[in-house]
Amino acid sequence: MRATESARPDRICSDPLAAAFVAAAEEEIPPAPPGAAEFMAVRTRFYDDFLLSSAVPQVVVLAAGLDARAFRLPWPPGVRLFELDLPELLVFKEKVVSGLVPACSRVVVPVDLRSDWPAALLSAGLDRSVPTAWIAEGLLQYLSEAEVGRLLDSVRELSCAGSRFAFDHMDTSANDRESVVDAVERIRSMGAEMDLSTDDPARWLTAHGWTATTSRVPALAVEYGRPLPDFMDMAAANATALCTAALG
Repeated sequence: MRATESARPDRICSDPLAAAFVAAAEEEIPPAPPGAAEFMAVRTRFYDDFLLSSAVPQVVVLAAGLDARAFRLPWPPGVRLFELDLPELLVFKEKVVSGLVPACSRVVVPVDLRSDWPAALLSAGLDRSVPTAWIAEGLLQYLSEAEVGRLLDSVRELSCAGSRFAFDHMDTSANDRESVVDAVERIRSMGAEMDLSTDDPARWLTAHGWTATTSRVPALAVEYGRPLPDFMDMAAANATALCTAALG
C-alpha cells in the first residue's frame, strides 16, 4: 500500500523503499481491499508529521516492521532512531536495506515486545534522561488489554519530561462495521490475533501521566488535501483513533 501511494502524483507521503520490500518478498502479496491504501496513506503521513515535529534527540519505533523512516525522512542532525521488532523480521529487512545509508543514527533492536524489551532497549543505548518520541503504528490491535497496559507503563517508565508518544487503535464501535470485520478476519486468517481497544484513548493516556489529543482519519485526509473517496465506509474510517501525547 505504501508503494502504491508513493507512485501517485498526488501522494501525501512517500516511501521509496516500499517497492523494494515488495520485490524481496518470497510469497505473493494479496491486493489490499478497497480504501485500505487511502487509509494507510493518511496514517503514514500522520506518523511522519508527528516525528518530524517532535524535535527530540531520540526516536523509538515499536514493532518497526518494514518501516523505512530512518532512511526516508529528513532528520535533523544528531537524531538516534531505535527500531524494535522480532529478530526474524529484521533479518529480512536488513537484506533489503543493506548498503543503504540512513538519514539518522539507526539502531536495530531484535526483541519480542511481549518479553523484556525495555532492558533490550536500554542495553542498545536508549538514554532515559533525554526526551524521546515513541510511535506504535498499527500495533495495539495485536496486543491483549494486559499487554497494552504493560507496554504503556514501560513507555512511561522510560520517558522523561518533553517526551512524546503516538499510536493508533480502533474504537469498539468498529465491531459492527462490515469493512472492519472483513479486515480483521483477513489478518486473523494469517495467524495473528486482533483486539479492539478502549473508546477513550485520551482519558486512558491521561491516567498514565500524559496530555493527549485524538484525531480521526477522515478529518486528517481533508487536512492533508486529499479527502477520502466516497466509496469508503466513513463510519469505519472514523472508528480509528490516531493519538498523540506529551509528557510534561
